Amino acid sequence: MWKRFITILNKASETISASLLVLMVVLIFMQIVSRGLFGTSYSWTEEISRFSMIWITFLGASIAFQYTAHIGIDYFVKKLPAIPERIVNIIGALICAFFFVVLALKGFELMQGAGNQGSPALRIPMNYVYIIIPVSAVLMLLNLVDVTWKRWKTTTNNEGIME
Repeated sequence: MWKRFITILNKASETISASLLVLMVVLIFMQIVSRGLFGTSYSWTEEISRFSMIWITFLGASIAFQYTAHIGIDYFVKKLPAIPERIVNIIGALICAFFFVVLALKGFELMQGAGNQGSPALRIPMNYVYIIIPVSAVLMLLNLVDVTWKRWKTTTNNEGIME
């Protein structure tokens, strides 16, 4: 059930990211054409593109956790015996989890504080833009748990220490 849940969550994140990327490309293309042909531009296309880029970045960070695509220096950790390697991986995961909880809480505060503020061009409430911060923090936390559990199981099974 967990595997299905995390897969659906990540596929939804990937679909939203891809859709926002397409939207961003179309809007930027439209902006370039309108400037080149008509000598005018639309402020709202730049604003939506910027907000889309913010969402793509945060969703992409959560998706990258599932594929272990974040930069990490594990050269020395891989040289450790199985038990110390697992301990170091768990400590790293706990530090990341702490950061994601703080990010979610502070992102939620930021989102609440920006509720009455509107965006300059479209007057979109800024909490719609900022909501991605706590959402992506929760997504990263869930993916961290999933990846850490998978890593724990593979090192456990490969080393034959416990089942």
